Amino acid sequence: MTTQAGPFDPGPDGQETHLVLENAQGRLSLWPAWRAVPAGWAARFGPAPHSLCVGQVETGLG
Repeated sequence: MTTQAGPFDPGPDGQETHLVLENAQGRLSLWPAWRAVPAGWAARFGPAPHSLCVGQVETGLG
């Protein structure tokens, strides 16, 4: 077990730590806001708190 935070951990409450990305096939991905968006993906939501981004992924960008 590690005590170090990973890139997909929620992070501090209320902080804009994540993005929701979408690729050409319409797939959604939760992504840390501090990382560069990879080729083939575009930011569709965020930066926003982890919980809001998870909600967007679960509902298909609402």
